[in-house]
Amino acid sequence: MNEESTIRLTDFDHLTGDHHLQMIKAALPYVNASGQRLLSILIRFEELRRTIAFFDRNESPELGIMSLQEDQSRSPADMLNAVKPFADPQEQDFIDMLCNLMEGLRIGSQYQQELMLQEAAGAAKRRFS
Repeated sequence: MNEESTIRLTDFDHLTGDHHLQMIKAALPYVNASGQRLLSILIRFEELRRTIAFFDRNESPELGIMSLQEDQSRSPADMLNAVKPFADPQEQDFIDMLCNLMEGLRIGSQYQQELMLQEAAGAAKRRFS
């Protein structure tokens, strides 16, 4: 089993494809080179056609099923965690490192703000004492 066979499908892939296209993709290695080229182009064309049809049917600028709910976080770390399952192990490690760095920066910023508030409160207390 090669690495490509373990790739997960995204919600977008589910919207623009179906199991028939997946079956054709799985059959590609068993077709001669010119047939592979033609089938690959036809598969991509069908996915493009379905994508265009999806947006024509859904006039909302957002992708509905793929859109985040209003109460869901849209931070860069959340986006990185969303793409992480589709990454290879090295990329996943890099994503983890980025997320840890962002979390460290966030904590450092909160600590700095807390110190500034304490200093301001101390200055105000000295001023009115």
